[in-house]
Amino acid sequence: MPARAISARDAASRLLRRATARRLPVDHAPPSSPPSPSSLRKDLDARDLLMLGVGGVIGGGVFVLTGAAAHDHAGPAVLISYLVASATSAVTGLCYTEFACEAPVAGSSYVYVSMCFGEFAGFLCGCNLGLELTISAAAVARGWTSYVATLFRAPPDALRVRVGGPSLRGGDTSDYASDASSGGVALDLPAAFVVAFITCVLVCGMKDTARFNTVVTAVSLAVIAFVLIAGGAVVDADNWRPFAPNGVDGVLTGASVVFFSFVGFDTVATCAEECADPGRDLPVGILGSLGVCAALYAAMCLVVTGMTPYRDIDVEAPFAVAFKTRGMGWAESVISLGALAAITTALLSSLMGQPRVYMVMARDGLLPKWFAKVHPRFGTPANASAFTGVTTGALALVVDIETLAELVSIGTLAVFGSVCASLLVWRHAPPPGAADERDADGTSGYGTNGENGARFAATTRALALVASCVAFGASHRAWSLGYGGNVLPTLCAVASAICAVCVTASFHLLERRNEPTKGFKTPFVPYVPALGVAACTQLVFSLGPPAWVRFGAYTALCAGFYAVRGLVGDRLGWWEDSFGDGFDSAVGGARGAGGVDEGMEMTTQARGTAAAAAEGEGERAGLLVRGAATSDRRG
Repeated sequence: MPARAISARDAASRLLRRATARRLPVDHAPPSSPPSPSSLRKDLDARDLLMLGVGGVIGGGVFVLTGAAAHDHAGPAVLISYLVASATSAVTGLCYTEFACEAPVAGSSYVYVSMCFGEFAGFLCGCNLGLELTISAAAVARGWTSYVATLFRAPPDALRVRVGGPSLRGGDTSDYASDASSGGVALDLPAAFVVAFITCVLVCGMKDTARFNTVVTAVSLAVIAFVLIAGGAVVDADNWRPFAPNGVDGVLTGASVVFFSFVGFDTVATCAEECADPGRDLPVGILGSLGVCAALYAAMCLVVTGMTPYRDIDVEAPFAVAFKTRGMGWAESVISLGALAAITTALLSSLMGQPRVYMVMARDGLLPKWFAKVHPRFGTPANASAFTGVTTGALALVVDIETLAELVSIGTLAVFGSVCASLLVWRHAPPPGAADERDADGTSGYGTNGENGARFAATTRALALVASCVAFGASHRAWSLGYGGNVLPTLCAVASAICAVCVTASFHLLERRNEPTKGFKTPFVPYVPALGVAACTQLVFSLGPPAWVRFGAYTALCAGFYAVRGLVGDRLGWWEDSFGDGFDSAVGGARGAGGVDEGMEMTTQARGTAAAAAEGEGERAGLLVRGAATSDRRG
């Protein structure tokens, strides 16, 4: 039955409270309870996660984006671009690992940011994470098509069908241009097919998916070893000169593009709810995969840029074409086979992560409940997986890979930076629902006294750090483009850097309120998270205005959806599950007791308990963050 309609003023007030209130994740499979039809199965161990991470990262990086980054931006210095991107990912990976161990539920950055900055910020991160995983899967699928073609000694674009452009006759592909100048749209039917196949594999169960991934990843690693040995034997050191033809800016731009390569470790975090022992398994899966992949990236970049001058590197299939040009045509098929294996696991990784983000957002009422349905036999988010397969397949069918890579990089950087900033807040603010969350005088929200004062202090410091890093990035960008001469941008950059350092050091003045208790602790807080924020921000500014505009437009669209859903949906009584009467009563009672955050926590508990009770499993709904149940005692 629909929830009752409310006035526009009440709808706006409730939307504002929801947007700023921190959300607690609802645990649908607590360890003390047997599995329920609404929970994901805990089928994954450390080896599974490590291989999922390695497979996801390797395919998306070396075999797809190395050619574009070296040819268009960094030259042989693409090696440095990968090292910069891997260092940034490692810093971010430390923050992800701590959050994933403390809150082992599906959802990744959406859950972590919601816990620290509130529902609205978490929703925006969830939307960007969904875009990131969708586009990364689509880009990798198009690279898969290129390597299928080269496997059969055909040009990379041979399997694509151009609609509205010049036709191909007699198998002649010499004039088949892959860029927009040739006109029309290049339909990639094989990419759409492989997306559909991997989606079916994922729906059929995670343990079988993990076995499939392990076998295919082993094939790709064997071929990578072959590339390093055979390709290293024909490297010409002269091809490494000039090493950085476009200077520092080219290296940073290349890093911002290839940063997309490391989204695989992020996907591992979305599988936290399916780990048998999150505290032990997740650090191995996340940090181990980053270390292995960074070493392989560095070695393979040296090989491909040493085999072929960077200007001649093929953007679509750099390694296979490089071996062919060196007179090793017999190796081309081997390289293509390995690339196919690596790209297949990268595609699997991306398609695996996105449905779990949708599922958790649907559990929280931010997406239709249809996305939260778990297959009763396979224990996988079947509905969300089907939606992901359709959207990803459509993108892979029609959109060019270079555009896809540029779109996904800025969203990935924004999400990673948000997680780093969230760890600063998490360590220094009281957890949502803690018994001492209220001010002494009974006020709530971002007060200036007591525990809410601690939340306010931690949040404002984190936002000040982000603002300082943005100012530094903008100043550096202006300096590199020659705007305002050299003096003004330099002064602004120095002032911004000093502010960032001072803000980071000021976290030492705050009390530590959340120390990790479940197996992993990020070292050198607040400096490691602050470095992650700074690195991600700098890489965002390296992408250039077109990417900023696209990111701003997409974020505004997501914010508009959130506002319309809250204002219009609440006012007309559309959203019983997430915006129903329980929210009003919970918040109303919390006002009397002294807190909007408490009301939000009680609402999250009430929604989770009611949903589980409807299935006869009321005891299964619980809050994962410690101290969360104290609101019942205070209410």
